Amino acid sequence: MPLPNDYNYTPVIALISSPRLASYGAAFKTTSDDELYGVYVWSQHAASALYPLLQNLEISLRNAVDQIAKERFGEFWWEHIRCTEQPEDNNFYQNIKKAKLSLTKNWNKLEKRRRKGGIKAQQVPEWSHDQIIAATDFSTWHFILNNCFSAYHPADNVHYLWPKSLSKVFRNYASINRDQKKVRKDLTDLLFEMREYRNRVFHHEPIWAKAPDVNDAVSSIGTIIIKIEKLEKLIGAIEPRLLKTMQMAGFFKHARRVCSIKELNIYKNRELVCELTSEQKNTLYPHCMASMERNETMFWQQDNLKFGLHLIS
Repeated sequence: MPLPNDYNYTPVIALISSPRLASYGAAFKTTSDDELYGVYVWSQHAASALYPLLQNLEISLRNAVDQIAKERFGEFWWEHIRCTEQPEDNNFYQNIKKAKLSLTKNWNKLEKRRRKGGIKAQQVPEWSHDQIIAATDFSTWHFILNNCFSAYHPADNVHYLWPKSLSKVFRNYASINRDQKKVRKDLTDLLFEMREYRNRVFHHEPIWAKAPDVNDAVSSIGTIIIKIEKLEKLIGAIEPRLLKTMQMAGFFKHARRVCSIKELNIYKNRELVCELTSEQKNTLYPHCMASMERNETMFWQQDNLKFGLHLIS
């Protein structure tokens, strides 16, 4: 959290690539090493706050599509739905193929170890539906929304995934666009944007959007808030109850709190300390000490609201 400004950060900064740190300094207008490293640490905490939002979107989308498709077409539903493209030319089918190859590759590694242990060689197993689905990546569930999986004529709806399954996979699609003929394109565009953003966050790239008008802390953090809003909208389109559950769990409030100027300034050691009276400090002191000694959050409830206190520096 707050970093001392009288510490020598040069050896630490030397271990981080200059081009990477330069983008932080340029975007957040840092003026010292402690500010620069503070921004870098803040961005890691901000990324960790975004992780559950991205993870819930990916998993809920995957399972929503898979559950409905399995109900309509059977366990290995991708072998039975119609598609206007050949499998070898289609990204979704290629991802299913990659998932199977990944399972086989990992199995072969384990098989080599088993053989060294004297265990008799075994054949590669037939991968189950659940194993294949679990081995797919986010892009698989973006590609399945493509037009090639949608019927052009109502008489063919029974053979295609879309548009018949749209309202069951995206239970609240109207929150994106009430026009069912246009909403799949809107969903595809949003999911592509979030998939690209997910890759940036998970691959330790800067989590703000780079653009000519993004040139300071306010505008940089503003681009992150826009991503949070879009994640909220997409998750709500898939399942409003999941969105409500995540809101009750505080995921979105936490992300917005961490991804803020006030929180950034704490990491830069530039935020003003909250002034407390002596009486308030004396009341809090034993709880602060207990939290520090146990390295845990002190938790209490006030008017049906939950609060926590822990050491940050």
